[in-house]
Amino acid sequence: MKNILILFLVIASLSSCKNNSNDLSSVKQQINDHRMEIVNLENKIRKLEKILADSNVTISEGSILVGVKKIETEKFVHYLDITGNVETHLQANISPEINGLIKRVDVSEGEYVTKGQTLAIIDTEIIRNSIDEINTQLELAKTMYQKQKELWDKNIGSEIQYLQAKNRKESLESKLRTLNSQMEKATITAPFDAYVETVFQKTGEFGSPGRQMFFLVNLKDLKVTANISERYIPYLHIGDSVDISFPTFPDLKMRKPISVIGAVINPNNRTIKIQININNNDYKLKPNIIATLSLSDESVDSTIVIPAIVVKNDAKGNNYVYVVDKSNGKLISKKQYVKVSNSYGNKTMITEGLSINNKLIVDGYNLVKNGSKIHIK
Repeated sequence: MKNILILFLVIASLSSCKNNSNDLSSVKQQINDHRMEIVNLENKIRKLEKILADSNVTISEGSILVGVKKIETEKFVHYLDITGNVETHLQANISPEINGLIKRVDVSEGEYVTKGQTLAIIDTEIIRNSIDEINTQLELAKTMYQKQKELWDKNIGSEIQYLQAKNRKESLESKLRTLNSQMEKATITAPFDAYVETVFQKTGEFGSPGRQMFFLVNLKDLKVTANISERYIPYLHIGDSVDISFPTFPDLKMRKPISVIGAVINPNNRTIKIQININNNDYKLKPNIIATLSLSDESVDSTIVIPAIVVKNDAKGNNYVYVVDKSNGKLISKKQYVKVSNSYGNKTMITEGLSINNKLIVDGYNLVKNGSKIHIK
């Protein structure tokens, strides 16, 4: 093989000489250079052959190509994934506090209103007329009371007449205060900053207490609520961090602490309610959007973790994996039974059966069986 390679180089050099037959010294130099290249290549080949020989492993004919992962320890965290719901802290159905025709509606659906802003006004003509009437009666009642009081102070007249005059005056004063209070309630205002979600009544319709007129919802301060099985209560603590994502907005993720843990187990489904307060400054989230919560219920700082997909089960339900072994200087796959502690996502924590530096078959694990001849890619 070496002679053929030298002959090829010589021929190549002679071919070059045809284009420059007068420069024989250059041809000789090229031959020497190529010979040095051959020497260097032979040295590299000998080194590689030595490495292969030292490994004492040969690739068997018909062996299966596999990929391996060296077993090492790492941190394992298991999460409890549950579905929650976005809710608002503030929402209200607004109704008039007095009866009357709706004189004016000042807001429309979708409008943002601030606390104290006027939403609508109830017509108060009847109340104003009543106030005028009461004021007239009150003036007379005050006069009658004053005269009866003066007489009573002089021991003139009966006590009954004095008390009747006094009662009449105080009764009219009370009615006047009530009517003035109703006048103030004729203006319907927003109890907090909010969006007007729904306007149920229009100008000219009759408003009355208990009949819904507006539905307001605050979108800034929201909360995520979820019901968790009672078996996880030992893992729940106020202030524990929760990872929250939203299927509606895949790129929106946040990490927030638990704000509230319920005090009572729901007897119907044996769950307890938790609450996480969230800010919604950009008003992107809406009440009743679905949320996914991930709560850590187990964390191990250093343990053996392998891809969950490589773990198999035999007919008895025992877990096993395939690792790399040697037989007569050749690589083979070995069925290794393991004890699985927990799994999350694509990771499984192993507590028994594997050791540090074991080579786990992670590619081609479905192609091998116990004792299969393999070679590593």
